[in-house]
Amino acid sequence: MKPKVLLFKGNSMVSKMIRWQTNGNYSHAAIQLPDGRIIEAWHKPAKVRLREPLQDWSNVEAFDVDGMTEKQWDTAIAWAEKQIGKKYDFGGVFRFVTRWRKQQDEKWFCSELVYQAVLEAGIPLLARVSSSQVSPTVLSFSPLLRPSEAHK
Repeated sequence: MKPKVLLFKGNSMVSKMIRWQTNGNYSHAAIQLPDGRIIEAWHKPAKVRLREPLQDWSNVEAFDVDGMTEKQWDTAIAWAEKQIGKKYDFGGVFRFVTRWRKQQDEKWFCSELVYQAVLEAGIPLLARVSSSQVSPTVLSFSPLLRPSEAHK
């Protein structure tokens, strides 16, 4: 299986708030590895984590990244793996409400993590945008994300 960008349509209160504030369908983003496991920045526990493959795909959409080679995916995944254990960026949600600009730090919000991992591999998913400006919905606007046929 090829790696994928996953976008989630969460139904929790926090997810609904993120979707409302960002005026979009998505509340969470992650990277699916070739073995099905997932790297994501998650709020419980508040850190970047590696988790087991999804069992329920009912609120998840998977995307391929057009033009991204296997070597580039290896680079993106290696970078994301180095972020495992780093703190979750609660300020990410706050920034969507206030437009406050992020100072450079070692914390990650879900879509920041995905965007930056792909950028580390040399693929800018969006032009003239920093990772701290990318909500899950904004990430979905990338012209390089194409719905994946096979993802489960």
